[in-house]
Amino acid sequence: MQQLISRSTGRDLLRCRRCGTEFPEGRATTDGWHYSCPKDGCEATGIGDGLKRLD
Repeated sequence: MQQLISRSTGRDLLRCRRCGTEFPEGRATTDGWHYSCPKDGCEATGIGDGLKRLD
């Protein structure tokens, strides 16, 4: 059970590589395919390029 809790919370949290903002994955996408930093003025996009999943 502990593994499921860790997986559901850790996988859903992202960090912007450009501005350093941390946020839930749902704030970074509207369609589940395209991701971008939700912070105003930041133009970082893409999982792996502009955004990083936190473990």
